Amino acid sequence: MDRDPIPGECVRITQNTGDHGARVGDQFLVTQVDESDHTVRGIPRGFHAVADFWIPWSDIEPIAFGWEYARGHLPSEVLALLSACDGVDHLALNRSIKNEVFHSLPDWRERVMDVLEELDPETL
Repeated sequence: MDRDPIPGECVRITQNTGDHGARVGDQFLVTQVDESDHTVRGIPRGFHAVADFWIPWSDIEPIAFGWEYARGHLPSEVLALLSACDGVDHLALNRSIKNEVFHSLPDWRERVMDVLEELDPETL
């Protein structure tokens, strides 16, 4: 790993240089980072307890959580919802979906006017 690991980050074991007890390919959620000897320990995927061994930073790499990762790990209904968004940083629905939902509301004009009447004109 070419930077300091961060607690809460997911990592994958890429090698086993010190017989630390983890297998290459195992995935961990980092819970502790020891900067004095450049090792981490964490919770292996599928477990609830912290592993009792320390892994050198050189034996791990971060797992990228991009769209490709999500596509392979999230349920289909979640993927369908995410695919309706413009990116996943702030989960904003894309314009065409937003317009369809907005215009499907039977009284949308009245609801918008009610809100506008209650707002201070200086905040618009």
